[in-house]
Amino acid sequence: MEPIKLCGGTLLVEHPDEVLLDYVDVRNGYSYPAYDRLVTNGSPDLVDGDLLAPTLMGVHIDPSRFSLLREMLPALEAVAELPEVSLEDADDDHVMCVAGLFGILDEPRYAGRGVRGTIVSKVLHRKRPDLVPIYDSRIFEAYTAPGVLPRTLDRSWQEFMRQLCTQMREDLQVEAEAFTELQLAAEEVGASVTKLRILDILVWRTSDSWQ
Repeated sequence: MEPIKLCGGTLLVEHPDEVLLDYVDVRNGYSYPAYDRLVTNGSPDLVDGDLLAPTLMGVHIDPSRFSLLREMLPALEAVAELPEVSLEDADDDHVMCVAGLFGILDEPRYAGRGVRGTIVSKVLHRKRPDLVPIYDSRIFEAYTAPGVLPRTLDRSWQEFMRQLCTQMREDLQVEAEAFTELQLAAEEVGASVTKLRILDILVWRTSDSWQ
């Protein structure tokens, strides 16, 4: 498969099909399918079991973090009300709905208590894997280091996620044919993953070697 460019054209992914298929190969010990196929209540509604899902992506959820996530639940539960649209087809209002879920992190009472965007995104993504992106330090590095998004900590979580979703939407649209091909390739080996999840896998794996 031909190389594709992500992160606003700043990250070249060579052999994206090989990167994806290596990740979804259960013999290689990545978080697929444990994280993606974890069964809790089988609906977009958040339950306690969903709050433990980040552990399957290497994020430690201790009792204090679990309690804090339960405290955040009334705000995070809005994930079940997100519009039925994938990120590549989302309009700006849809993007704002996603970004709004992260607004809870901007409240001063949650500052410095151990739950930030990485954990919240991994809780929410499973409920809407086609619309809510996964976020972590590698995603931050890949989308900000080359300058496609401003590298600054002087913005709200809600605004950062709006910017990130907007740029990811552009990546999915620009490389639309490639993502369709990649999704089909994954399905051929029995891995059912959304295009947004594929984007996360490609950026996460490629930015690791790129750094």
